[in-house]
Amino acid sequence: MTEDQYLTLLVSFEPIFDQAADLACSLRNKVSSYNKSETGAEGIDIVTDADLQVQEFILSKLAETPLIECELIAEESTPSVSKFKGTNGLVLLIDPIDGTAMYVAGEGYFSVIVSMHNKKNLLYSYYRYPLLGWTKRILKDRAEDIGDLPEVKIKPGIEPMNMIAYLAHVKPEKLPFDVEEKLKSRGLSVHNRKDISDETTMTALLFLGKVAGVCVSNPIAYDCLGVLHYAYATGAFEIYSTVDLSKPTKGPYGVYYPGLYVVWKK
Repeated sequence: MTEDQYLTLLVSFEPIFDQAADLACSLRNKVSSYNKSETGAEGIDIVTDADLQVQEFILSKLAETPLIECELIAEESTPSVSKFKGTNGLVLLIDPIDGTAMYVAGEGYFSVIVSMHNKKNLLYSYYRYPLLGWTKRILKDRAEDIGDLPEVKIKPGIEPMNMIAYLAHVKPEKLPFDVEEKLKSRGLSVHNRKDISDETTMTALLFLGKVAGVCVSNPIAYDCLGVLHYAYATGAFEIYSTVDLSKPTKGPYGVYYPGLYVVWKK
């Protein structure tokens, strides 16, 4: 099969991804949650039985198709993970419930994320926000919203379109001098996502056009690449990136790709 054929097959499974997101909704308040690690980072350590069931629901379906030839990077350890062979040069990534802390707290901005790359280029990113009735799909160089864009509350007294957001638990390393100078010339500064909004994720803030950009150091494989893909696909952002998609590395927060990326509106 060609790369495009694998992508077409993956896109055909979007109803399954949506069913998995609905499964997550149905399981909320019915499953146990516990710590899978002790990093001290909110939303990183916590896992629920729903994460495991949702991931296995997706993977058990994909494993019945030629997509089993992909390399797989999944957030959780479930039975079907070991079935994927890594023989076709494509990497499939799964985050069954991104924003687990929000999920457990009864908030709306959690999502199911499925994505794919070829170790060089980002090919597919699918973010399904079931409680919001909203999906962001990015297929190669095309980005689209499915459903109405949700509202998000921004903290009072700030100008979020002058802000570059970073992950609440990972402050970025010092930016390259030329990048800092470009941001300063635009009046942009780097801020913790929690300085901007308590109810959503860094990724959703950018998808919804609520911040000027995003900065991520050593992006987690299965939930931190969507912004970079969106920036490349839309052509609406300046992009600085040293991220190496060929070198997945195990770290305290999960598998990541070494490097730094910063994207900001042109």
